[in-house]
Amino acid sequence: MTIQIGLALSGGGAKGIAHIGVLKVLEETHVPVHMLAGTSMGGVVAAVYATGCPAVEIERLARSLRLLDIVQRDRTGLGLLGRDKIAQRLRKALGGDPTFDQLKLPLALVAVDLETGEEVVIHEGSVVEGVLATTALPPVFPPLRWQNRLLIDGGVLNPVPFDVVRRMGADRVIAVHTLHDLSDVLETEPVPGGRGPEAIIRLLLYRSRWTPLVNISERSLGIMSRKLVEQRMQEAPPDLMIEVPLKGVGLFDLDQVDACLKAGEEAARQHLPELIELRDRPLPSRWTRWWQVWRQKLSGRTIAHHVSQ
Repeated sequence: MTIQIGLALSGGGAKGIAHIGVLKVLEETHVPVHMLAGTSMGGVVAAVYATGCPAVEIERLARSLRLLDIVQRDRTGLGLLGRDKIAQRLRKALGGDPTFDQLKLPLALVAVDLETGEEVVIHEGSVVEGVLATTALPPVFPPLRWQNRLLIDGGVLNPVPFDVVRRMGADRVIAVHTLHDLSDVLETEPVPGGRGPEAIIRLLLYRSRWTPLVNISERSLGIMSRKLVEQRMQEAPPDLMIEVPLKGVGLFDLDQVDACLKAGEEAARQHLPELIELRDRPLPSRWTRWWQVWRQKLSGRTIAHHVSQ
């Protein structure tokens, strides 16, 4: 029986480019990916990879992306930036507007219902709409209306959806978490040089009156993300967690492709023995799995018995 390996990718804005570096290492070491789940920017990378696009091609797409391609004014009043340009870029990257059942790999995207507070796992319908939902980070992008739900970024509840990919049927789960580091959150980033529309957009992003608001939001999400991941690690941990530390890469730093790719590759290579072991270790027999489950249940009953006494 073929071992089914699932991959869960976290958010992080431009930091999510590091996922491409991890994918490159997986391909080099022949670690197959049979299904994916993603949150926010991880959902973007997961969706493109699920179309059958190799990591090197996703890298090319990342290098061709400019702020001018995605930044526009939001006219709904519910976000700072609109999403029409992003939708256009997504359709180009995905080869149109495929549905989930048209993808080459099973995919799940995580969002949150703003009205009920529930986690929403999107695995049907338009992939573009699913990506727009999982990337709707407040207050940067407006919520997305989807099947009578008002959805926002999945990182609010599930920053690294390794539990989702496990429920999809993965025998082994690899999770990738890009770590936030905004220690000087109230200090304005230096304005990058350059001329033309790109430089003007970066100037507005890094010197506008709402820049501290975005920084505080990103930092707050990073703190919340770590706590949520710690909790879920205790409940249902992945087989391997790859943490990618990235310093000095902000939400919109799309020109930091080299730094992000390098960080992702280095983080993955640190776990080469575990990756190969996950790839090659055979699944336990049915009776072994039954015994393990039974022993876990027995252990739980024993703990409960001692607590009650």
